[in-house]
Amino acid sequence: MSFARLVHRLKEGFAAQPGPEQQKHDPLLLATAAVLLEIGYADGSLSPAEGEDLETYLQRSFMLSADETRELIDEATEIRSQTIDHFALTNFIRKSASLQDRIDIVKTMWRMVYSDGKLTGYENYLVRKLADLLGLEHHVMIEAKVAVLRDMGKATP
Repeated sequence: MSFARLVHRLKEGFAAQPGPEQQKHDPLLLATAAVLLEIGYADGSLSPAEGEDLETYLQRSFMLSADETRELIDEATEIRSQTIDHFALTNFIRKSASLQDRIDIVKTMWRMVYSDGKLTGYENYLVRKLADLLGLEHHVMIEAKVAVLRDMGKATP
């Protein structure tokens, strides 16, 4: 089921009627996890460090247990495998999350792409594109990047 169809069904009351296709997590969590998975796979594979950054962010931000986080990632993986609609996902996040939450998502993106010690051109492009679609001004996205690099010890103060 695509993310757009999932959101539509939830809005139409699908969540109130349990069924075999019902998703366990709310659309904001799924959209966030799917976008972060897209970043993790931007260089072809999700490294253990990227997976750890993803899990840590989801657990901390949404107060999930390890099992709930794994289930969320599994659901987001299924959405991602069926279709990835950057605009639909980021538009939903932009409308549903605070500015600070969106900045934290972008910081997690930067942390994930730098976790293997190198940044590919496509990773850089994708983070910039998704940050823009999340409604972040360019300077805010750059500030997030610099903050992450500083935290990782890769930037001068």
